[in-house]
Amino acid sequence: MSMRLEGKTAIVTGGANGIGAGCVRRLAAEGSNAVIADIDVAGGESLAAELSAAPGSVVYVESDITQRQAVKALFAASLEAFGAVDILVNNAAFVHKAGVIANFLDYSGEAWEKTLAVNLSGLFHCSQTAARLMAQRGQGGVIVNVSSGGASRAHRQMFGYDTSKGGIEAATRAMALDLAPLGIRVNTVVPGSIRVDHGASVGDAPIPPSQVIPLARQGTPEDIAAAVAFLCSDDAAYITGTRIVVDGGMDAQLRSPAVDFSYDYGDFS
Repeated sequence: MSMRLEGKTAIVTGGANGIGAGCVRRLAAEGSNAVIADIDVAGGESLAAELSAAPGSVVYVESDITQRQAVKALFAASLEAFGAVDILVNNAAFVHKAGVIANFLDYSGEAWEKTLAVNLSGLFHCSQTAARLMAQRGQGGVIVNVSSGGASRAHRQMFGYDTSKGGIEAATRAMALDLAPLGIRVNTVVPGSIRVDHGASVGDAPIPPSQVIPLARQGTPEDIAAAVAFLCSDDAAYITGTRIVVDGGMDAQLRSPAVDFSYDYGDFS
């Protein structure tokens, strides 16, 4: 593992589990100090303990990013621990909860407000706080937003989530332009179907990845973390305002392999 991020400090929201935890592990492995920001106390403390011997130091800060004061406290704790914030990964999201997966006709106002509070307002408060600190320091910085294929192609019964993810990609472009003169880069990583604690499914029947994903497997948090680490590093020094899709080819296809024609590739050994 390279040490591209040695000496940097990163905050990862929603960092206790899933994609967020994968990002924390990768950034710390590449030398970055990492702050796990999450409402999951047990998960955050467990991950911090797991990474106690990582090249970069890792701490957990309990934080509800829907609350402006909690965001201020998060960044204050990060500065107290490490002295600076160089990287922000906006990964926290509200999706797989009761009332959120529903037909538009049945979608509740409460679900809408909660989804926007986490996925957009939380991102705004964290990003603005981080960008102001980066601007004051005068050494640039990086913000990486985690989006979804739902930003450009809709999921059924996920109106609020897809709307918020589309907003994240628009916010990425707008922030990138406003912050470019300060040397602050802003980009988006777009995960496809990622196996965390559950797989893609329709109803109660799992969908074999070979039927929907060209590369014939679900992604992992490590797949997303690799793209995030790249964007956080100087290897991406000339990249801002764009999106990197990490989805095994799903975004490229018109129809899934299950309904498309097959082709015998034969033996190329």
